[in-house]
Amino acid sequence: MQITKRDIKIFEFLYMFQCLRVNQVAKLFCMNLKVCQRRLRKLHSSGYLQKRLVPSTMPGASPLLYYLGEHGASLLGVPILRPRLTRHFTHMQQCTDIMLDVFLKFQEAVDLKFRLLTEHIIRTSNLHNGVIPDGSFCLQKGDKSALYLLENCSGTEIIRSPTYNEDIESKIIRYADMFKNNSIQYFSNYFESTFKRFRLLYITNNEKRLESIGKIASEHDTNGFILLTTLPKLKIHGVDASIWFVPATGEIDQRIV
Repeated sequence: MQITKRDIKIFEFLYMFQCLRVNQVAKLFCMNLKVCQRRLRKLHSSGYLQKRLVPSTMPGASPLLYYLGEHGASLLGVPILRPRLTRHFTHMQQCTDIMLDVFLKFQEAVDLKFRLLTEHIIRTSNLHNGVIPDGSFCLQKGDKSALYLLENCSGTEIIRSPTYNEDIESKIIRYADMFKNNSIQYFSNYFESTFKRFRLLYITNNEKRLESIGKIASEHDTNGFILLTTLPKLKIHGVDASIWFVPATGEIDQRIV
């Protein structure tokens, strides 16, 4: 079959995110859902893609996940990465939706160059401080570049524990240490840019959790690099709206650009 430029871009996004649902691909490429389904089925039957059902307890058919097949991976010169259907899968898909919305927000900007980096690729880097953000992106305007790391709090993590053992506070402490030491060489190398540190965009599932995490962030972030908002606000207003709270300063009206 003839592979189009759009097909190759689909392959690249599937590699970047490991897997995508049909509606996510359709949204990315402004495709009619039925047209997108037909094209993905054809790419699957030709060996460029693989697919599997996502287990669901909801009535009706489970959604299909598409990921690279042998021909698609060979075309890009990358390994085949099977989706990780762990207990964190719902969180991973929510992070994918957020990253796709960020991409769609900035891809048409005339004066900004946008690049993204997903969690599963970051995970292969063996970052020394053990902090693996849920995603990252770079915005470049002229000769200036800004690095953003993203954390999406689904509401299941312990916020604070007496032992600092795998709780949100210990994660924020590691981010603060990362900021202080400017330990971002991996991201500089990946994006081929020089950054003056970074901003951490922390997204919570509700206002109560934002308030709790904000108190912890204000204790450990004296530089104002942590910005917080809620997922409902992000869905309504978008990533670059004035929805960000900066615990270090108490400001509640902050755009990321």
